[in-house]
Amino acid sequence: MENDLSKIIEHENAHWSKVFKDELENNNYKKFSSFWWEDYYKELSNYINNLVRKNSLSTVLEAGSGSGKATILLDPSLKKNFLDISPIALKFANFLAIKFGVENPIFIKGNIFEMPIENNSFDLVWNIGVIEHYDLKDIELILREMIRVSSESGIVALGMPNFHSGPILKARFLKKIKFMPGYKIDTEKFHDPQEIKKILEKISKEYGRKISYLEINYFGNPLLMETPRFILKTIGKFVANIFNKNKFLILITCKFEPYA
Repeated sequence: MENDLSKIIEHENAHWSKVFKDELENNNYKKFSSFWWEDYYKELSNYINNLVRKNSLSTVLEAGSGSGKATILLDPSLKKNFLDISPIALKFANFLAIKFGVENPIFIKGNIFEMPIENNSFDLVWNIGVIEHYDLKDIELILREMIRVSSESGIVALGMPNFHSGPILKARFLKKIKFMPGYKIDTEKFHDPQEIKKILEKISKEYGRKISYLEINYFGNPLLMETPRFILKTIGKFVANIFNKNKFLILITCKFEPYA
């Protein structure tokens, strides 16, 4: 593994381990910190759960899981697996899994570039908030591993923040204003989702995988996360419909099917 990539992995591990360590120590548990987040997770979960039911999926791996919350909130029938390089992140994911009543979750300490998992192991392999920290050449390595451990008729999905959404525009602004509090962009990079699609198509062809469909969807209101509930439930819905491609999360979903 190249030295520069090793440094990025080390940085991400240290950064997120500190974040989750602070969360565990503060123990200020809330199911959702705001209505914005509640609505976002509901929208995303509904989409993934529909795929689960439609395709009779039974196992999921969140590769680079962090808190694992997106997977924790999915259909209870799924057998849920979480992989992360940080033991602290996995500890926090376990904490949340207990709070949300997840039965028999499995936690795997591992690197998304070299996952200690056999080929074709999971029906759904996904992550959110991972690939934007890496260059395209590194994202290709991640996707190779995700496709490798997915089943021949499984689904691979990647979520990354939309740099044109209100929350990320704010985070980009705050990065320039050091003294102001709030989430600031760190190592995140903007990637055109069409570039990610091309990488998925390339690797799938090399692996002999037949793509059933490959689509891009958007989730999370374009307005700021601090927006009051009554505005999100009224004007916010109108804004989300009109400015769909300015929503917070870009999710690229690839469904495979066996060759006849």
